[in-house]
Amino acid sequence: MRLNGSAPPPSLEPPYYGFQNDTMNACGTYSKDSDMIIGVGPLYYGDMDTPSSKGEDNGDDSDCNDGEDDGSNSSTPAAPASTPASAPAKATTTTEAAPKDTAAKTTAKAASSTPAKSTPKSSAAPAKSTGTSNEGWKLSKKLEGSDFLDFFNYDTGTGDNDGVAEYVNGVQEGLAYTSGNQVILAVDTAEDVSARNSLRMVSKTTFNAKDMNLFIFDIAHMPAVCGTWPAVWFTGANWPYQGEIDVVEGVSLYNQNIYSVHTGSGCTISSSAVSAMSAVTIVKSDGTDCDATVDPAGCGFTDHQATTFGPGFNSAGGGVFALQFDTTGIKMWFFQTGNVPSDISSLAPNPSTWGAPRMSVPTSSCSPTTFFSDLMMVVDTNLGGTFTEGVWAVDGAGGQAKSCKTQTGVDTAADYVKSHGSEFGAAAQWEINGFYIYNQ
Repeated sequence: MRLNGSAPPPSLEPPYYGFQNDTMNACGTYSKDSDMIIGVGPLYYGDMDTPSSKGEDNGDDSDCNDGEDDGSNSSTPAAPASTPASAPAKATTTTEAAPKDTAAKTTAKAASSTPAKSTPKSSAAPAKSTGTSNEGWKLSKKLEGSDFLDFFNYDTGTGDNDGVAEYVNGVQEGLAYTSGNQVILAVDTAEDVSARNSLRMVSKTTFNAKDMNLFIFDIAHMPAVCGTWPAVWFTGANWPYQGEIDVVEGVSLYNQNIYSVHTGSGCTISSSAVSAMSAVTIVKSDGTDCDATVDPAGCGFTDHQATTFGPGFNSAGGGVFALQFDTTGIKMWFFQTGNVPSDISSLAPNPSTWGAPRMSVPTSSCSPTTFFSDLMMVVDTNLGGTFTEGVWAVDGAGGQAKSCKTQTGVDTAADYVKSHGSEFGAAAQWEINGFYIYNQ
């Protein structure tokens, strides 16, 4: 990780947000939710009256069985061994108008130009030896290089949410590899395809609040191309009853990250807790009930900072996201390169010293042991899909001055993704310095 790094001037080319759902999963049906766009009202998502809903079938997949604990933590349960056998059905969802995007509006560059990238260094360079956390956090998994790639299974099959990604085994297809001290997760660049090869990686182990988890995600660069839908998130096999936590998510050229949770009935966030989250704006004024069986949107919050996602994030040199998922609740932070706490860089994190989280879900109104169980970590880059299509032709959505349709001259995200492979090179890559998992 890198603590100090020179960041080029930020680029303010925004986009949007939604949460990822699932089709085929190496470790089980990790989501069967209906598509929902968080942070984008009806004006922004257009013709989306029949988004995808994810079905569930049972089966067996030996790929999941080789995960066991994988050395991460003896108390971490193995991932579920079921896998869906068929594509899910569709269902109808609705949404409401979102609050205005706070990102500064600028004229976005043409999609054919590559957004500025961070230097291939860490966002918070770690000390060579692990320090001592005053709060008792012990490093259980240091996911860098090949250890990162080995931590995940690779889903295969058609992209979820009507996407035109074709998920493949990234290592076998040369899309997941190490370069220097970084892990690169890429998208295929063949010029004209019926579906474009991409990645959806699912952890071989699962996580529960009782294991007292702290995750550090050190990312130098994330996909920022019209038509991409990247995310880092957690979900259980039985959605939404085992819960979903979205740490990093957006589409196309969005600059503002959205943090969200989705659960079964009973999980809420009080108005006082919402008011305390000064760095984010709740997506829906009535979005304090996280029950996704009533509204698949759950509880979502848009970051005010226009360098937390996409081109803005990359131009600022990347950054570090953190998730505390334990019996005290769910908390998420973000630190830009150059402002990463020294205890993170020394591998001795003390979250109580980091200031207020970007998003917090208090245990008093949403017990993490009740509403979140056996969560799998997912890293993916979907392409096209209902959410990306829904905002493809909308100028101003999410602060993006000109829509991707205007910038590219192509009518749909799917057509653009399938016929412009050369645009999905370095700008569409994840460049990951490392993921770090701690337990108390």
